[in-house]
Amino acid sequence: MAEGPCQYLEQLADVLSRSEEHMLASVVRRAAAQGESALVAFLSSNELWGGAGSIADQACLALGRTPLRRELEGVLIRLGRWQLGAGQVNPRISM
Repeated sequence: MAEGPCQYLEQLADVLSRSEEHMLASVVRRAAAQGESALVAFLSSNELWGGAGSIADQACLALGRTPLRRELEGVLIRLGRWQLGAGQVNPRISM
């Protein structure tokens, strides 16, 4: 199976669930299940990639820099690389 955004979002939702961040996991799963235009919008959103309060910035940090946070960062890196290759970017991805 080719890697793509829905696969990365499912991995992201799994990490969020294991971190007890069920609301964020639900947001990510809902984005992956919606149509292509909603998926593209979420992939370039500040909700995912923005600053303070975004998934990239704050998720899995309640207990500090844990292995789950590092796992989340790994998924975000893979997703970001995929997005850069596909031209579906938010300027914050490269950060």
